[in-house]
Amino acid sequence: KYCEALENGRAAIFAGAGLSVGAGFVDWKGLLKDVAEELNIQLRSYTNLVDLAQYYVNATRNKSELSHAILNAFPVSATPLANHKILAGLPIKTYWTTNFDKLIEKSLLNVNKICDVKSLSSNLAIAKDKSDAIVYKMHGDVDHAADAVLTKDDYAKYDLSHPLFRSVLKGDLISKTF
Repeated sequence: KYCEALENGRAAIFAGAGLSVGAGFVDWKGLLKDVAEELNIQLRSYTNLVDLAQYYVNATRNKSELSHAILNAFPVSATPLANHKILAGLPIKTYWTTNFDKLIEKSLLNVNKICDVKSLSSNLAIAKDKSDAIVYKMHGDVDHAADAVLTKDDYAKYDLSHPLFRSVLKGDLISKTF
């Protein structure tokens, strides 16, 4: 079914952290390591990391340390992995990701594909001419770390703060094969 969708131009990808963690990027625990240490919390025993991010913001009344962690955890100089390269070489026009890194975009550029990145709701209203692929970064991007979806409040308010992303994703889930 997916091969048929590739042939018909209806294939899409939804990529999470597993796609990029092999490039040396941190997972949730790595991202929140310093925050947990500051709060004297043992990460080994803590399983709800979204709650931990929320607890930190509530305790400090500040999300800037989390934004700083994103900026430092996802260097732009990282190189796409084999999986990124394989995906970029396929006739996929729609990429959805919760990742903050730029490896999908880099891999598309490396195979000379014009990429239209949507990481903010305001990006959804404009389109890059002659693009070969659209990358929807529904939880944000390293370039806009302060706007990243990280905390329990961010997730709870997602429908209100990112209604256009939700609408576009719903449409893609109906019209494309993931």
